[in-house]
Amino acid sequence: MDPVAVFKTLWRYKIFVLPVLLLTAVAAVYMFSYAPRTYEARTTYAIVNPKTPTSEDIEKDPSLGLLNTDNPYLRSADTSLVAQVAVTRLNDVATGDFLASRGLSTDYKVERPSDAFLIDISGISDDKEQAIATAKALGERLEQDLRTIQTINGASDRYLFTALAVAPPDKATEQFSSRLRSVIVVVVAGIVLTLGTVSLARAVEASRTRNNSNGEPRNRTRRQSKPLVPGPVPPAPEEAAALAHLETLVASDARPRSEARRQTAPKDPLKTANTR
Repeated sequence: MDPVAVFKTLWRYKIFVLPVLLLTAVAAVYMFSYAPRTYEARTTYAIVNPKTPTSEDIEKDPSLGLLNTDNPYLRSADTSLVAQVAVTRLNDVATGDFLASRGLSTDYKVERPSDAFLIDISGISDDKEQAIATAKALGERLEQDLRTIQTINGASDRYLFTALAVAPPDKATEQFSSRLRSVIVVVVAGIVLTLGTVSLARAVEASRTRNNSNGEPRNRTRRQSKPLVPGPVPPAPEEAAALAHLETLVASDARPRSEARRQTAPKDPLKTANTR
């Protein structure tokens, strides 16, 4: 597609294109300035290994040897398994129901970065306070789920992984991507409307051209079918009156002459002899 040709086509139909472009620009500015904004509050938790009592600790305090050590995640070869399970539980549908029951936003993200024992939690809402409250509620949910999955066999707290808040959700920041998405949608809609307007204008122009091309030959044939020999030009009213007067005088002069000729004409002797 040649950009110059596109520009020439748009400029050719500028009467239709300019209003659409102006409307698109106004809508884009309005969406960027007054569209609903989205805020995100983030927090990060670190999964801390349990401090299991050593043999020396048990010798000093024999009651430590009576604690339940049956934590299934301590027996796993992958120490990050507990973090993976916690993230999976937070991304479950039940977490969304939990947030909705507390009047919080159900738009959130739970991710585990490259570090195996870190969990990133984000609460997203169109209100700053609600975004912060959502992130805090998710952090509490993480601590509860982490304890639940480890105490399935009644393990003691000394043998449990714990969640430690590294970056609490103290503030929410605006997500400009939400407004940019709205602006992009408006711009794309404006481009589509512009192309549709140009197509409609071209169709109307083609229809008019076709109608004109169909009508011109008929007019030409009609003109050519007419005779080109000029006819007599009618006289003007004054000239017609003068001609009529002359014709009257000529007729009046012609009558006496014909009568006089009849009276003065010589008689035929043969006719007179026959009559005798």
